[in-house]
Amino acid sequence: MRSAKLLVIFGMAVGLCTALASRAQAQCGLPLQHGSGSHTALNAPSPLTANAVIAQQPASEDGAGEATIVGLWDVKFISDNQIIDEGFDQFHRDGLEILNDTPPPATGNVCLGVYEKTGPRSFKLRHPSWIFDSATNTTVIGRATILEKIKVDKDGRTFTGTFTIQFRDLSGNQLGPDISGQLQSERITPD
Repeated sequence: MRSAKLLVIFGMAVGLCTALASRAQAQCGLPLQHGSGSHTALNAPSPLTANAVIAQQPASEDGAGEATIVGLWDVKFISDNQIIDEGFDQFHRDGLEILNDTPPPATGNVCLGVYEKTGPRSFKLRHPSWIFDSATNTTVIGRATILEKIKVDKDGRTFTGTFTIQFRDLSGNQLGPDISGQLQSERITPD
């Protein structure tokens, strides 16, 4: 009798998780409903870009005169010629990256990543975040991982690159299609 009751409860839990996964949202990033028409057009003016002040010549990480990624950036994630996310991205000398992006704060719009240098002015980044159910935003159902390849321009004022966002459940199975695109970023300075 007890095992039958546990089996029913387990079945209901699996059904609930399946239903929630179909409406899952990645926190600190994008909803899984890519292409919902709620994205900003690529050529739309951005108030953040208009107010950003560009550095004249940022300090190098190693003192060799090479532009650094360390600092604060206004970064845009572009897919299918539309800005799908934008944020303030801070890179620290120790390899830590902090992204404060556009989802509402209650959904967890500040999250962490790590990066490392891969060549002259080139970097790779891994940025994991949790995915919660969209109904209550309280149950963790998976992980969204942003993978980036970045190239800082010679004067250190901008960077470009590519990104892929992977959506996986807690067992590593794909929850939705990966989203890929381009990065465009401008350095923010106190001037």
